[in-house]
Amino acid sequence: MFCARCHREYDAGHRFCPYDGAELAEARRIELLRFKPTRLRGTVLGERYEVCGYIGKGAMARVYLAIERATGQPVAIKVLESFSARAERTRERFVREAQSAAMIGHPNIVKVLDAGTRADDGAPYLVMEYLFGESLGDWLRRERRMDADLAIPVLCQAASGLAAAHRAGIIHRDVKPDNIFLVGAQGDPYAVKVLDFGLAKIQAAEHITASGTAVGTIEYMAPEQVVSDLPDPRTDVYGLGVVMFRTFTGVLPFSRAQQSELLARQLVTPPPRPSERRRSIDRPLESVILKAIRKRPENRYPSMEAFIEDLERLAGDRDGPLSAEAPLAAPDDVYVPQGSFARNAAIYFYRRLGMEAPRFSD
Repeated sequence: MFCARCHREYDAGHRFCPYDGAELAEARRIELLRFKPTRLRGTVLGERYEVCGYIGKGAMARVYLAIERATGQPVAIKVLESFSARAERTRERFVREAQSAAMIGHPNIVKVLDAGTRADDGAPYLVMEYLFGESLGDWLRRERRMDADLAIPVLCQAASGLAAAHRAGIIHRDVKPDNIFLVGAQGDPYAVKVLDFGLAKIQAAEHITASGTAVGTIEYMAPEQVVSDLPDPRTDVYGLGVVMFRTFTGVLPFSRAQQSELLARQLVTPPPRPSERRRSIDRPLESVILKAIRKRPENRYPSMEAFIEDLERLAGDRDGPLSAEAPLAAPDDVYVPQGSFARNAAIYFYRRLGMEAPRFSD
């Protein structure tokens, strides 16, 4: 039995949802799922998927609810906007999302089931598993922050998915709450899926990102992204660290300002202690958050696996001292840009904050 309001499932014999009182249905019928009307309703893609409704949109694509005609199962279809589809680099990134997910094949990564192009305009689309629940971003916008007993398992699962991506040679580069999906209903233990590998960097496809182009979401960008240096797995460690900061405190390390000032602070300004934003945060938790968002990559966790180990220690699931409490590899923790473009960008951002830039060596 299925509750269309909270998406919980129950054994046969229940008539009403014990959680919210809604009348239960016998199955996850398509008409019970949450979606908005669309003029594309009834459109069939690839002779297999019939569009039923509109779910939402991002910067480059719209997402629709559809059913697979052969099975009646719901799927999510992500269609590249027509204006974006005309740009070759955008099309390459979109196709890369399917390649990335297929290469990883991990339970904490959203499954891409199929791909194709629309017959009328040639716009590419991805067919993905339909997820029941909400993003961590939606959860935080409603509840503001999350307690440790719920947050640490969520963060561990997200880190596990990202660790699998790194083992496959893929760096996400856009880790943020909106790309971490909580499968299930509020109050239950969540299964976590990492979404949107459209900005992912595959080592075999480095040409897709132009030199000197910063990609990502500003509030979650690591310093190396700010100045367009090459990312590595520690870039995603930083992004997940900012997610962790927000999840526990309810706020970001740096408040929204003009774009250039915010980028400058991401690069230059030491982050505030989480306990300054929420007094109940203890020293061990604070040390883990701060290690993840150090300016210099060598001061962060060297891998997602190392990050997970400290998260498990916080939860009491692993013995030993926190690696976050070890001395920093580089005590000054000032990011050192690589290459002339990055150095010039760093100098600009220092000046943007009215500061004199350090003398960066060639």
